[in-house]
Amino acid sequence: MLRIRRLPHAPPPLGPWLVLWALTALCIPALGLSGCRVDAKTGKGAATIVGKGLVNDPKNTSLRFEMIEFGLHEFCHQLLATGAPLRLDDDQPVIGRFFADSCQARSIDEVSHNTIMAQFGGRGYAWTLGTGRLGFRASGLLELKPDFRVYDGAMYVYFRPAKVDTSDFEVLMTERKLAEAAATTLGLDERELGKAIIDAQLGRGFTAVRYDADGHTDFAIGLIARGDTPFRPFEVVSSPRETIANGRTELFLGQQDYLGRVHVKKGQALALTLELDGTPELDVAIVPAEGGLPVRQYVEHSGPQRPSENPPFRALLSRGAPLRAEVPLSPGDYYVVFDHSGAFGSVSPAAGELPARVDYLVQLGGESPR
Repeated sequence: MLRIRRLPHAPPPLGPWLVLWALTALCIPALGLSGCRVDAKTGKGAATIVGKGLVNDPKNTSLRFEMIEFGLHEFCHQLLATGAPLRLDDDQPVIGRFFADSCQARSIDEVSHNTIMAQFGGRGYAWTLGTGRLGFRASGLLELKPDFRVYDGAMYVYFRPAKVDTSDFEVLMTERKLAEAAATTLGLDERELGKAIIDAQLGRGFTAVRYDADGHTDFAIGLIARGDTPFRPFEVVSSPRETIANGRTELFLGQQDYLGRVHVKKGQALALTLELDGTPELDVAIVPAEGGLPVRQYVEHSGPQRPSENPPFRALLSRGAPLRAEVPLSPGDYYVVFDHSGAFGSVSPAAGELPARVDYLVQLGGESPR
């Protein structure tokens, strides 16, 4: 039985987005602006008891270790499996996505250890007014400090960044050169801007939450305040399927977003639940991953990319008309693609068209009986 409920979350207005994106090149840690920083200070009030039967005792580190293991696993899983959305702060729109091809996290085995390390490498893209889409390759080291807190019976494990090192960073493509005036004023080039964007994303840290004694857990990039939960546009009340992704993406005119790679086994289907705001219509497709080729092409070449073959699924998503689809697929890896251009053929947005905001729920499971 499948029960999905749309959460009552009012989206921010689309109008101010262009102003926000005009400031994107300014809101980066390299410039030292306080509004873009993540507070990594460790406060007081560490947890002692977390709900019935959940004891966070310095003499018994099993629960701490379990939650740290969960958080590190989910961090690498998100980078490797679905691509991490890039944003400069929790309440700002998505500006791109980072796809890791390697991620190793070294977990602690003693409570006396103060930091843990995560190594990563991969490719990604980000969008700014100054550069258009910027494609890049990045690898580096992330040093994190785990910090335990409790609120109303739930344990919050914060992985606060102590050090972000992405010195191995290479720009692969920019659609437009950084505006000359901005470059002169800020003293930035495309490499510095791209590196600042990925540093800002990793500098947000991440949070693992255990809600109750039954072990229900959650994960989010960024630091979630005690008492809050990670933003999910859809609440999955009950479902026999595995939830692959439950989130929101924003695309400017001429841009695409790739969600995946999702691994599909024999007899499985992808179930999509989608809602659109902003632009009137948007193309949605499921395309074979082909070893990551669609993303590599999008990262390395300007302009929207056309599918190399007829996609096994393609649909038109309309504003105010939620789309629900179950797509049986042959075994393999796939991307879900949102296309705010004319590359997939159904929609040819006009110049000046509004950005597209898509709330998506992607699930994987066996095909429903016919």
